Amino acid sequence: LSAGQRLMYFGTMWSYLSGFAAVVYLAAPMVYLVLGILPVTAWTFDFFIRFLPYFLVNQVLFVVVARGIRTWRGQQYSLALFPVWIKACVTSFANVVLRTPLDFVVTRKDAVSEGRVPWREIWPQLLAIVLLLVALVIGVARVIAGTADGTGTLVNTVWVAYDLLALSVIVQAARYRGF
Repeated sequence: LSAGQRLMYFGTMWSYLSGFAAVVYLAAPMVYLVLGILPVTAWTFDFFIRFLPYFLVNQVLFVVVARGIRTWRGQQYSLALFPVWIKACVTSFANVVLRTPLDFVVTRKDAVSEGRVPWREIWPQLLAIVLLLVALVIGVARVIAGTADGTGTLVNTVWVAYDLLALSVIVQAARYRGF
């Protein structure tokens, strides 16, 4: 294999680990809003002076590389499909290391054709949505009670809003009934 092919295969394999990163990404604002524990220990100015340029350059490069193609749906699926990526990793690991048969199969289509919501497939995302909303309520209550920092709560509220917007694709997918 050429170096480019090896890099492409590595990138494909590495992408499945994003499910675990998504769980941490979804949990971080919940931990702050409920417990007041910062996901990153840094002074606000120090963190943002490093984070904002990285974030802005990343977003600009994303737009440039996409060349006008809409990418929001891909960003939504990248985050919202965390249970699929985790299951793929776990079953692949079990197959290679423990020699168990592959457990990962194509998503059932029969529930959609019968008009039922596929609760079994989307419960992790729905749980994440509920936990994010509960954490948001607790975080706002902590600010009102004077036991939480307003700036940190505001930043994490925006983070939760982004997560909820990204996870909303699951609700749309569950309601989809085909053509």
